[in-house]
Amino acid sequence: MRRLFFALALVIAFAPVPARAAGCDGVTVVVDYRGLGGGVQQGCAPGSPASGTAALTAAGFGYTYASRQAGFVCRINGRPGTDADKCVNASPATAYWSYWHAPAGGSWTYSNQGAATYVPARGTVQGWAFGAGEQPGIAPPAAPAPPAPQQPPAQPPVQQPPAQQPPGQQQPPAVTTTTTAPASSTAAPPSSSESAAPSSSGPSSSAAGQTSAPAVAEKSRQVQEKSGTGWLWTLLGVLVIAALVVAGVLVARRRRAAEEE
Repeated sequence: MRRLFFALALVIAFAPVPARAAGCDGVTVVVDYRGLGGGVQQGCAPGSPASGTAALTAAGFGYTYASRQAGFVCRINGRPGTDADKCVNASPATAYWSYWHAPAGGSWTYSNQGAATYVPARGTVQGWAFGAGEQPGIAPPAAPAPPAPQQPPAQPPVQQPPAQQPPGQQQPPAVTTTTTAPASSTAAPPSSSESAAPSSSGPSSSAAGQTSAPAVAEKSRQVQEKSGTGWLWTLLGVLVIAALVVAGVLVARRRRAAEEE
């Protein structure tokens, strides 16, 4: 039973710690067990640990101080065992845990200060290696890459509505204005050409007088229709017609008398 528990303890001691250093937001811790027949393990101490030993504990590793050497780490996760180191005084120079510092992705530097008093900066790497002062067997892990900016999801193209044609301007229908000249209130008197002058021939003069009478009457009627004083012009027309008839008769008689003589 004791052997079984001892075997389980060895398995737990050398079980690999999840490699969280690649995404560590704090201090990365590397522990190299190769000098004890194991491998290299990593852990992450979140934030800003107060000391190197605090970072070791926060990264998932236990440690033990030498009983007569305060602040000297003689075991990490129970290694080496009590059969190899009693952890009373400082470990021998050929078999001890050396302590290292490095910037992320940089180079290892041996610490000139004990882990109990050294304050690691956030974002750095702390290393431990068992042996004769060799540095850890892996390079300090690089700092995690900054997160890529998130691209906003592509928006589907916005369909623009078709441009609306402006409605045609309706022209108002053309308005035709007809201006009617007002009828003259006063009709022009008949011209002298409308009054037939006495002819040198008796029969022709009488015929002219008879032919002109209807024309004068028609003219008088038109004037009467256009004017409110048509009765005056009608009377004047009748007098003119009568004068023409009388003149025609007189002329005809004179011609006859002259012919008889």
